[in-house]
Amino acid sequence: MGRAKRKLCLLFLSVLSVIPSASAQNSIIRLSADLREAPRRIFHAHLEMPVKPGPLTLLYPKWIPGEHAPDGPIADLVGLKLTANGKTIPWRRDLVDMFMFHIDVPAGANALQADYDYLSPAGGEGFSAGPTADQMLAVLEWNLVVLYPSGTPTDALTYQASLRLPQGWKFASALTVEKQDAG
Repeated sequence: MGRAKRKLCLLFLSVLSVIPSASAQNSIIRLSADLREAPRRIFHAHLEMPVKPGPLTLLYPKWIPGEHAPDGPIADLVGLKLTANGKTIPWRRDLVDMFMFHIDVPAGANALQADYDYLSPAGGEGFSAGPTADQMLAVLEWNLVVLYPSGTPTDALTYQASLRLPQGWKFASALTVEKQDAG
């Protein structure tokens, strides 16, 4: 093989080696919100995220649209449990930034599951500090139940969201509805 062909082949192989990481970055993160306990002001969340083994930092939104301070309702996020390959993964909160959760993804894991709850406040002032649910109505702002990986531009993340409602409740959304069933 000639020198020019070898260089072209090496260039082609190096481009191919970049493609998997680019497609992994654009993998879909699935986020499910279960509001069947919304009358009790409890929103259950389940997140499934593609991951690679090694250190990973998850973030909870600090800056909320319409607010003018980094005051996302992190105090209302409770019960965080992370798993991969069916095993619980320990996590620790950052020592400086309470909106960051550090974990070590174990070898062989390619997906992370996170289960947690958001507790809607009974009262309060401010856009995200006020109540978002009562016996008849729930307002789900997705930033209340989302986690996202640090180090990836948020514009590069794609989420597929699903929602479960209390029996008999109806919904309205500006998002495109892919499918709808009884729940």
